[in-house]
Amino acid sequence: MMAYEQTVAQSPSRNMMAQVYLPSYGSSPLLMIVSLIVLFLCFSRPAFGRFSWDTPWPKFEANTLEEFWSHEAGARFPSRDFVEAVQAASFAVCDGRGRQRRLVLLSLVSEFALSGSGLWELFLGNLRNITFSRREGSQDHLANHLVAHMMTATNATGDNCNRISNRFGARCVKITNDIFTKENFGYRTLQFYGLSFVKVLTILDALTLGVDILFLDSDQVFFRNPLPYMLARDIDVLVAGDCGQRDDVTPAVLFPRINSNIGLLYMRSTAMLTRAVNDWFYYLARRAADGRKPVLDQSTFMGAMERVSVEVGPQRMSLAMLVPDFFPHRCMSPCGCDTEGSPPGGLGKRLNKTYKGTCHPDVVRKWYNFHAPCVGDMNMKAKQLRQLLAVYEFYIGPVNSLSSPMDAL
Repeated sequence: MMAYEQTVAQSPSRNMMAQVYLPSYGSSPLLMIVSLIVLFLCFSRPAFGRFSWDTPWPKFEANTLEEFWSHEAGARFPSRDFVEAVQAASFAVCDGRGRQRRLVLLSLVSEFALSGSGLWELFLGNLRNITFSRREGSQDHLANHLVAHMMTATNATGDNCNRISNRFGARCVKITNDIFTKENFGYRTLQFYGLSFVKVLTILDALTLGVDILFLDSDQVFFRNPLPYMLARDIDVLVAGDCGQRDDVTPAVLFPRINSNIGLLYMRSTAMLTRAVNDWFYYLARRAADGRKPVLDQSTFMGAMERVSVEVGPQRMSLAMLVPDFFPHRCMSPCGCDTEGSPPGGLGKRLNKTYKGTCHPDVVRKWYNFHAPCVGDMNMKAKQLRQLLAVYEFYIGPVNSLSSPMDAL
């Protein structure tokens, strides 16, 4: 393990344990203080449950980790139910070079997320509204191709998830561990870190089955089908990120020097990328198994990918970060980001509600999605996402009306 950590630390990209970028504010201490306050508020909102900076780091017991990973065998194999669900949900598409690929959408859901706010139903209903035509002329929608890992206790049935999700065409598969209770997953709890294991393992399981994946956090909505945009790019890993000028067309081995957001993550099933995701999962699991402070999927993602891509080159594993004007998230600002006129690598302009108390139509028209981390609890997320859908429909038109065609077989 020591050799692995040394390899990461010596990488020309960054240490996997410390992938957090703070924007540069020049010499203004006031702006830096304001930014730190914003970060504190973002990480102390009710969505994380009761939390104090004195809260101790959780310790993973051996039997807790064995549900995900073991010293003898590594990552556990996908369940038969997951294999069958991915095979049924995946569909054939052609990419920008005319190559046929199989693709599936993935997400996670908890018992808590199925109650109260209606956020899960909002997410699925929105995906059902992203329709497309297959080559032979039949109509389809994205929710038909979603597989969700339902995080629940060992003796739970998961019936509620399928009862809700099947109405929209989506599929639920249980992934069990007794740490996954029906309560909200508080910050720095076993459940919170267990979610990281499940997310990376879900991605690894699907890539191992030979399908490309679009992983989606459920606190977002789409206004256009994102798949034509992603399939047009000959890049293995596409991820959302913070507000900064960048190119998401040219294959690279390094991400821009700005934070990623893995709530929107596209990956192609290649041998090298599957190996990189396996190593990513191994790193998370070994830290917990060794009794060290656990780390999150988000904070280790970029280092895990770059550790491999830098070594093998863009021909074997390529990376890019999606243009934030098209794929915004709420941590940027209420209306996303504008990078027009910013120099390459420079920070973009964070956009506030300045047009009749809402986002400007010219900004809204660019959106493919809007992701709502840094907002609050699930009720607040659902409320804000519904408001954004209403703004889009008022100024632009129906959801999916600006989607590009997709060559789905």
